[in-house]
Amino acid sequence: MRNPGFIFPVLLSLAVTGVAAGEKLYVPELSRQVQPGPDRYVTEEDGVTVLNFTAAAIGENTVAIPVDPALLAGRMVTLSGEVAQTDVSAGPHPWNGVRLALKLVDETGRLNMPQAGSVSGSAEWTVRRVSVKVPDKLKSAAIVLGLDWVAGTARFRNIAITEEALPDYAACTVTGSADRTDVRYRPGEEMRFSFLLQENGRPAAGKLRITRYGDDGKTETFDMETKPGVPAVCRTSLARPGFVMVKAVLLDREGKVVNRSWANRFCPVEFGLGACVGPETLKQGVPEPADFDAFWRKAKAELAAVPMQVLEKKLVKETDISRVYDVKIAAPGKRPVSGYLTIPKDAKPGSLPLYLHFHGYGVQSAEVVESKDAIHFFINAHGIENGREPEYYRDLAKGELNGYGFKNDENRQPDTCYFKNMILRNLRGLEFARSLPEWNGKETYLQGGSHGAFQTMAAAALSDGITGCEIGIPWLCDLGGVEVGRLRGWRPDYAPGLGYYDTVNFASRVSCPVTITHAGLSDWICPPSGVWVLFNNLKGKASMTMYQGLDHAFYPGYNHDTASRHTYTK
Repeated sequence: MRNPGFIFPVLLSLAVTGVAAGEKLYVPELSRQVQPGPDRYVTEEDGVTVLNFTAAAIGENTVAIPVDPALLAGRMVTLSGEVAQTDVSAGPHPWNGVRLALKLVDETGRLNMPQAGSVSGSAEWTVRRVSVKVPDKLKSAAIVLGLDWVAGTARFRNIAITEEALPDYAACTVTGSADRTDVRYRPGEEMRFSFLLQENGRPAAGKLRITRYGDDGKTETFDMETKPGVPAVCRTSLARPGFVMVKAVLLDREGKVVNRSWANRFCPVEFGLGACVGPETLKQGVPEPADFDAFWRKAKAELAAVPMQVLEKKLVKETDISRVYDVKIAAPGKRPVSGYLTIPKDAKPGSLPLYLHFHGYGVQSAEVVESKDAIHFFINAHGIENGREPEYYRDLAKGELNGYGFKNDENRQPDTCYFKNMILRNLRGLEFARSLPEWNGKETYLQGGSHGAFQTMAAAALSDGITGCEIGIPWLCDLGGVEVGRLRGWRPDYAPGLGYYDTVNFASRVSCPVTITHAGLSDWICPPSGVWVLFNNLKGKASMTMYQGLDHAFYPGYNHDTASRHTYTK
């Protein structure tokens, strides 16, 4: 049964007369209007009243604070407030969650409850708001706050109703463009980046915080007001080969970063662009280790010393087109090779090409990839079990595999680096897959994105007979670039041992065709300068498509299919 929540019997209101657009129509007195209890209470923090809700189990824990309907009737109003939350569970329906809503009942008894967006999990103080046109004839109104059929903790402060229809931030996006499609400029030449704010696909006005980052070590930040359809323009330049990245973030009226619900989390409403000078001249910031090849010959000898042994090849399921096996194979280190192998039904000996797949950074199961005309082997990066319950992977991610590859003490020497055994497992997985009788003995393709792209390049560099590689947003490129002032990205601290695992050093030993399907000109995880060094180091036929408006993932609300892009070939 739904509990409508406690309604305090006293109505508090402000006089309607003389209220200007944008001024507050109504501010609830939380300390007076909310009855405290074990699951909701009011605190004072730095002079601000905070309403707290807790729920150990899924259920409804909300309050409805009455508002004089005469205050709102016929007006365009915005309910806003700051919300923080901890460990909020997912609700049974999309409308359940942390509730910040207006409850409006018109004269016919029709209920309307517009509410601000909600997500599960935890979030710091975030401004949330919802705007609505209130009916002319209103029977009752209330502000509803709390936890609606979810567990966790939610906190509310600075709740207010204003007459002005503020932007619906849940429907806002920032877009932009550079003044050149190929984004290549001469040293010192002006680069122009334009940003536009949209609300539900229509031009809108607002404030943007624009930050310019560059491989020259310079960072500049400034705020700009935008008018509907009139872009905010950032002009800059770069004196030497490298990249500039520019990000525009939407700010609210108080100058705080605006977040919106996206993919079950809150993300800044933002957009990024990039441009470059002389990318074809870029070289890695630190030369590769002199004994790079000797190190990997020794490592491969260690692999060869472990006999090829299939520890497990368990049939997991049969689909319409293939048989799916969970495979474990002996390898150096404490974990075996593990992954999902799919072989088409009724495949004849020596008839099929082979595809190896590698996943991105994280602790997770391998994936099942299948097709009717190829063998697919998806190798787990860690040699852990596949297809387990989520808690298994969360426990490993919080414990033994927490921050893998980022430990400075391990990265000082190449033999102690976490990535060594990962790569050896990948090589052993390739060896196993090529021993399958269904393989045609000719075609071997490698695929992966981000951390998977790093694994793809390593496997291709250290193996013979690779037919082709397909990678995206490649990670761990040009680790020594920070030593010459380039953008860092998200990666381990530079250490001598990591030079043996730099993706660009593997790339220089790859001779098969390589397709870089996508890379972001505003990728703050894998900066574009490192991707270009990789591209420059490739020895064989290669193509690379660079996208505007692409960070390491999609920007909230932005249609990536419409992004400006340019393809480079060699």
